[in-house]
Amino acid sequence: MLAMALPIALVLAMLALTPLGHWQMDELLMMRAFRNQGLPALFSRITSWSPRPLSETLLYAYSSVVHATGRQLTGTFLLGLWSLLILACLAPAAVVKTDDPGVRRAALLVALTVLALFVSGHPVAEVFYWSQAAAAYIPSIALITAPLLFLLLGGRRSDRIDALVGGCVSLAAMASEVGAFFAVAFGGAGLLLSVAGRWRDTGAPAVRRRDMMYLVPLLAGVSILFMLANARLGSQAEIFDATIARHLLPSIGRSLSTFPADALSIDLGPSTLQGFALGLVSRTALLVLCALAFSRMSSTKQPGQRLVVGCFALAALASALFSLFAAYFQFGLNCCERHQTIRSQLVVVALVAIGWLLAQSPWVARLRRQGVAWMAVASVVAVVASAAHMPAAIAHDVARYGEILQARAANWQDAVSPDPEMKLRLSHRGEIIGSIYAPAGDFRNEDATPRPLRAMMQYFGKTRIIAE
Repeated sequence: MLAMALPIALVLAMLALTPLGHWQMDELLMMRAFRNQGLPALFSRITSWSPRPLSETLLYAYSSVVHATGRQLTGTFLLGLWSLLILACLAPAAVVKTDDPGVRRAALLVALTVLALFVSGHPVAEVFYWSQAAAAYIPSIALITAPLLFLLLGGRRSDRIDALVGGCVSLAAMASEVGAFFAVAFGGAGLLLSVAGRWRDTGAPAVRRRDMMYLVPLLAGVSILFMLANARLGSQAEIFDATIARHLLPSIGRSLSTFPADALSIDLGPSTLQGFALGLVSRTALLVLCALAFSRMSSTKQPGQRLVVGCFALAALASALFSLFAAYFQFGLNCCERHQTIRSQLVVVALVAIGWLLAQSPWVARLRRQGVAWMAVASVVAVVASAAHMPAAIAHDVARYGEILQARAANWQDAVSPDPEMKLRLSHRGEIIGSIYAPAGDFRNEDATPRPLRAMMQYFGKTRIIAE
């Protein structure tokens, strides 16, 4: 079936590139601190520069293995993170409780399409092939997606599902700042609406046990954002436009004006009408697919779930907007690639939730009577529009697979050798996977040396790097 084969082929092609993953300056600085100071360095990073307890702990464990084995193991680390995302999407579809094979196929089609859209339609090098960013953002989106799909495909709310939602969203808050804001938006909206509804029905506001699903993520997210406000947001580093950065109203205005195009467009480099059109087609097709698929499932008839699903949609859109605002407030411009990737993924999450909310609409019922073919068409359109610009880039990296892998291995061998000088091969940049950010030249351990290369010298104990 083409509708299932297409996303599977796309994901497998992207997954096959994980051995070509890379480090940047961040890993070198972080791992040097971990190697020299151990756990105190981890605690210092969490309480100062990077309040991400989950992702920082993952990176500390990865660093420990690297130092114990003397091997970079980037592909292995990335493969583990990719596996988490794949499991988050496919596991809920695998446990659908139904004897109807059509419902099972619909659930699997939604899961595969969502997974394909997560890895396409936007730049992917930083989130999926750079270990430092991958450790933060892949767990974030996986921990948001898994409970939503379990909720939508599981048929009904239960104490177990509520605990899964609360636990996963709380962990997402500990993986990245976007995850923390998602937890605050989800927990705050859910708690407020639950208590307000109870007040309306009984005349007395009350917090009950089931509200822990909202309260725990809210507390986790607020704690992380408080740490962030006292850490990185206070830094004056990396300000690219001082007329916007650190200015509340200009940052809000710029983020609100650019959010619609940012959320709907497929990235084709600079913002283009073609990218916006492809994005609109892909997003609309995903919405149609989800509405049709969920209309076949009993979960849409459970009134207690509408509030939870609505909070997922609201929190996903609010988090995407927050990511854009934070970029303008922190840097003064729409930075960076990884933030764009997570925003695109959050829009996909929001559309899945909105599709479930629309599943009982009259227009969905009319389409459903036309048969299952509409779901397959919607899935194919969503994936093709999202990934239309990627086949040539994937083919480029696959064609140079051996060359890139050999260059990465040679760089590592030079780096860990006792020779005080090393050669850094820069010609192995991939169109999908990216590469390290470093200029060509002959550099020595001096203040004039670019920071990425100076960090490399310090980590590996080199006095000279010839980058070419």
